Amino acid sequence: MKFAKYEAHGEVAYGVVEGDTIQQITTSPFEEYKITDHSHGLDEVKLLAPVLPRKIVAIGLNYKSHLGDAKPPAVPEPFFKTSSAIISANEDIVIPREALQQGINVQEEAELTLVIGKTCKRATRSEALNYVLGYTCGNDVSARPWQSGDLSWWRAKSSDTFAPIGPFIVTGLDPSNLGLSARINDRTVQNASTSDLIHDVPTIIEFVSSVMTLEIGDIIMTGTPGQPEDISPGDTVEIEVEGVGILRNSVTAEA
Repeated sequence: MKFAKYEAHGEVAYGVVEGDTIQQITTSPFEEYKITDHSHGLDEVKLLAPVLPRKIVAIGLNYKSHLGDAKPPAVPEPFFKTSSAIISANEDIVIPREALQQGINVQEEAELTLVIGKTCKRATRSEALNYVLGYTCGNDVSARPWQSGDLSWWRAKSSDTFAPIGPFIVTGLDPSNLGLSARINDRTVQNASTSDLIHDVPTIIEFVSSVMTLEIGDIIMTGTPGQPEDISPGDTVEIEVEGVGILRNSVTAEA
């Protein structure tokens, strides 16, 4: 099932996407719902971020191709992004004024992103996927010099607009072998499979939930492959996850 959150005629709703049509549902995919008779063409609605999480957990150093010569971590390495950084497909990634003034390079990071569907505490690896509602595309936008210079990565990872997600949440996917790619201005800059993850999705959920309750709507960005590249005002960035779709955002400069 493919879900979208959208705005149409001033009202916000969730719907089920089939082809180029979205059929409104009564509540949300996190609850029991019924499919209504109200439908729209996808080109008639504004797609919103599919969820506004209380927590964004992100996993660092989780593809061998991203490590270089570094030793793979023995356990997942989580860090956090703030929910205020969330934007949807087709919204702009805005490079902060200070980053531009300081010559800070900002990069895209393509990531398979999972959406928690049930409250999760101390999930075992074997049951971990039962807590996942579905999967979406994520872009862990990162300001590299700030990342190496700031203790907590607060502005490197959580500047406004630095967490694009969407455009859909898709259920029923096998996260162990999905294609993952990034393009800047139609040029492919990342291309990998989630089969290359060092710590797979069940391992991540088991590890994180052993110390932290994952709540309904929380998301986990599972890591990025290869070597991400710089993005600049005027660029268009596309993140594609097999079976989910394409998350497309333009890049602009803060006024």
